[in-house]
Amino acid sequence: MSTDPSPLRYFGILEESREARLLRLLLESVVQAVGGEEGSLLVHDAAAGDLRFAMTVGDRASEEKLLGQHVPLGEGITGLAAATFEVQTGAPTFHNVQQTDVKSSGPEAVIAAPMVSNDQLLGVITSVSFKPGKRFDSSDARLCGRLATVAAVMIEQHMKLAQRDERSAIAGTDIDPRKNAQLAEIGRSLHRIADKKPEALAQVAAIIASVETALTGQSR
Repeated sequence: MSTDPSPLRYFGILEESREARLLRLLLESVVQAVGGEEGSLLVHDAAAGDLRFAMTVGDRASEEKLLGQHVPLGEGITGLAAATFEVQTGAPTFHNVQQTDVKSSGPEAVIAAPMVSNDQLLGVITSVSFKPGKRFDSSDARLCGRLATVAAVMIEQHMKLAQRDERSAIAGTDIDPRKNAQLAEIGRSLHRIADKKPEALAQVAAIIASVETALTGQSR
């Protein structure tokens, strides 16, 4: 099991947040709709160039085992979906993912749909079945693809809102409405002095310099 408890952090999503609950609900809907027993959401780790299991529904023990495990891009059904930006179905061909002891033989069938936004890979959602002879068909692929698109839109909107809030917070860090009002009033006073008594500006500048030295201990 991974030492990183929340690969969802790649999307800026907290593990127990409303967004995480919505993604889990959507993933459960995928599994039920295509007749799987388990489903997973994998995030694209751009720095590592692979996928990481971030969420699994259907079996708590499987989620604990899979969380944080890596799948290379292009490897197996899931990695191929990520590499091609297309829904993939079939029997698993990548066997380096560790399963629970009960499911050590791995799934019988896998369906994987990429989550893509503006030509950017966000991750992959999957559904798997352990039933002998189970296969996912083209209608399952279309449905899974549509729900993966919904997931991508949800994640993209969350990331955009988070970035907007971050920019607003940064922009507002040094903004103090009271201080700005006082500075504006000082500026207006200086303009009035300059208009009516320009000869007094040198004296005003000296007074301001004295006040600055007294308050800050620094002289210009």
